[in-house]
Amino acid sequence: MANIERTQILVTIIISLLIQIALLQAETVASDVHPNISTLKSIVRITNRLGDGSTLNLHCKSSDDDLGLKIVAPNRSWSFTFRPNIWGTTVFYCHFTWPQGHSTHFYIYDDIRDGVHRGIPCIYCFWDISKDGPCRFNQATDAFDICYYWNGDPKQ
Repeated sequence: MANIERTQILVTIIISLLIQIALLQAETVASDVHPNISTLKSIVRITNRLGDGSTLNLHCKSSDDDLGLKIVAPNRSWSFTFRPNIWGTTVFYCHFTWPQGHSTHFYIYDDIRDGVHRGIPCIYCFWDISKDGPCRFNQATDAFDICYYWNGDPKQ
């Protein structure tokens, strides 16, 4: 009988130690993953919707990264990912050109407009680029209905 009691006590101690170790590991993991904007990555996808078979040339950059010149075929897309900075000041500017001498620019990601603390945040920033201006995908309506003029003003 004494051996059974000792075994039960040892099993209880071992289980208690395992639980304590598991809790310590969970606290370590939780402290490493801060629920902060800096842990979220955003993706920007730009789709050529010029509509007349034209290729879309684009050159995007931020204050830290120059993503280079990209050539996007009709109805094709190009994308990039990034981590917005913790100050809420991340901006990606893109210069767009297409045949017949068209040249314009747009802030494809502006933390003031698109950040996760904004009214219509975008972590998945999917844009259709047409001659009339860019339109962003709206997850609430399942449509590209967040549209802007090339000067950055929202369309109504």
